[in-house]
Amino acid sequence: MRSQRHSSPKVNAGSMADIAFLLLIFFLVTTTISVDAGINRKLPRLCPPNMDCSETINDRNIFRILLGQNDQIFFW
Repeated sequence: MRSQRHSSPKVNAGSMADIAFLLLIFFLVTTTISVDAGINRKLPRLCPPNMDCSETINDRNIFRILLGQNDQIFFW
């Protein structure tokens, strides 16, 4: 008696690479990349050593940054 061999159907995977490539191009073309503009700040002028720089600065114009012990950043 002959044993029957079951053959599994073959999947043609030749076009899979083409489809993946087309999907990659589609998503690259249709996505939008947001550009971060950053924070615009006007830095104070440096005072030359021979000039008096005792000009008072309003408290609301001061941006304070405090660095903590556990890599924490505090600002107010």
